[in-house]
Amino acid sequence: MGVTNLNDIGFFEGTEKLLEIWFDVKNENCDLRFIPRSELDDLLKIVNAEIVSHTHNEFIESYVLSESSMFISKNRFIIKTCGITKLLHAVEHIINLAHKYGNMPTLLGFFYSRRVYLHPEEQQGIHKAFESEVEFLQEIIPGNAYEFGEREEEKWYLYSMTNPNSDGTPSNDVTLEILMSDLDEDTMSNFTKLKYKTSDELAKNTGISWLIPGSVNDGLVFDPIGYSLNGLFEDSYYTIHVTPQPMCSYVSFETNLEQGNYTALINRVLSTFKPGKFIITLFSNKEAMCGNAKKALEGARIRNYHCPDQRCEQIDGYSFAYRFYVRKK
Repeated sequence: MGVTNLNDIGFFEGTEKLLEIWFDVKNENCDLRFIPRSELDDLLKIVNAEIVSHTHNEFIESYVLSESSMFISKNRFIIKTCGITKLLHAVEHIINLAHKYGNMPTLLGFFYSRRVYLHPEEQQGIHKAFESEVEFLQEIIPGNAYEFGEREEEKWYLYSMTNPNSDGTPSNDVTLEILMSDLDEDTMSNFTKLKYKTSDELAKNTGISWLIPGSVNDGLVFDPIGYSLNGLFEDSYYTIHVTPQPMCSYVSFETNLEQGNYTALINRVLSTFKPGKFIITLFSNKEAMCGNAKKALEGARIRNYHCPDQRCEQIDGYSFAYRFYVRKK
């Protein structure tokens, strides 16, 4: 199907729901990667998503989904879904699978996060409001809810497990997210089947291939528009998702790649996608190479943007920083 005008394609909620769960490793027989593919397929039916591509290395199983991504390593389960998926309805099922196949009944950490939706009224059930999501999660996993962002349209929400024992998570764990909106229309025109037929072609010509050099990438150009990519680099992952329609343009970039300074990576992402505004979040714990999250983001020299809103917190053994940026006029 050819696309000559991005406005011809209707609205899509690119904003993702992100779930990250850590489990306690008791012995060498504990591994989430023992969960069979058939069980993962059944899990995703609950969410209203499906696997469209799979790759792996010795550390991580990577899945591109019809709605975003999933990464499974020894004791960490990450699933990120966009659109009107029902992600939180899969939480108990994930925990049960971890117990049954991974031999890990005990949670070490639990994080659920998302930015504000463009059209929350189109979400299903509990996902229409963060308050409803929190009420649902508190019945399963006691935790704390956080709300970041002074502007209603730039809010970012987090729910995390209460006082988890973080000894089983890496002392150098980090997660960086860049959530971009108001994107350059010419740049977004690259993310259609009309422009590029394959992910490799698109990634090479847009510069995505050089965001994290040396990574093994697995991507998909959706028909007629839209793009997803998962990348693996040793024991790190990154993922990109693009909703190119001008009425709802949105791009997310997420990685747990450790860097002493994130200036170069952040600026490469911004120069690739050219957002008018973006939210950036950073979690870092214990001996993370970047140090304290607040100081790490304050030290990132981000070109052509200014930051009118920021906040930091200590959350369950992690330092956390939220910053909102707008392009300079």
